[in-house]
Amino acid sequence: MYGSAAFAFLPARITADFEMNFTVQSAVDYYNELWLLRDQRVDEWPFMQSIWPTISLCAAYIYISLGLGPFLMKDREAFQLKGYIRTYNVFQVVFSAYNFYEGCAAGWLTGYNWLCQDVDRDPDPDSPGMRMVRVCWLYYMSKFIEFSDTFFFVAKKKFDHVSALQIIHHSIMPLYGFIMVRWLPGGHETFGGTLNCLVHVVMYSYYFLSSFGPHMQKYLWWKKYLTTLQMIQFVV
Repeated sequence: MYGSAAFAFLPARITADFEMNFTVQSAVDYYNELWLLRDQRVDEWPFMQSIWPTISLCAAYIYISLGLGPFLMKDREAFQLKGYIRTYNVFQVVFSAYNFYEGCAAGWLTGYNWLCQDVDRDPDPDSPGMRMVRVCWLYYMSKFIEFSDTFFFVAKKKFDHVSALQIIHHSIMPLYGFIMVRWLPGGHETFGGTLNCLVHVVMYSYYFLSSFGPHMQKYLWWKKYLTTLQMIQFVV
């Protein structure tokens, strides 16, 4: 509403401080107004009282991945984590498959309009709407678990595998998940997440099988389709 010209009579330092404070206050006011529109069904659920725990964990992920982790591993031998990583991959396959099934059962294959679907706000714990809310929250939680993808690279001293794209992706997704659960836990907003779970079933299955060595490659001819599936997901 106010531009720089509105404060031209003030010294430059005071003007800059005022405008910055005004901008911050405007953002806080907007967030507070937005908070009133939240889905109150999840008010008491873990991590749902404020966005700050999510922001803090994302910041910690970035710090560990780019700072603390490489520093601690500098003079250490790389960890041998093959068994842990295989277990993690199996967990991701099962967890993602469960979320995909629940997303389909809660709406996408049981009545959702594929052209335009609003959020079902039914507070009944046994309703399809609440079932989808639980799916959204589990999907949000899975984004924290996926920090392990990067942590494994750091622990194995494969620092060249830790790309900027990976850091950005993993640090943004929990924030997206929080917004989804707090304001849009259902409807068309869930289509991308449901598809993402299917992609993760295929992706982590590939990671698990490929960990057994070159002799498995002849059974992994479908890898090229995994890349195609990932690209379709990003477009959607």
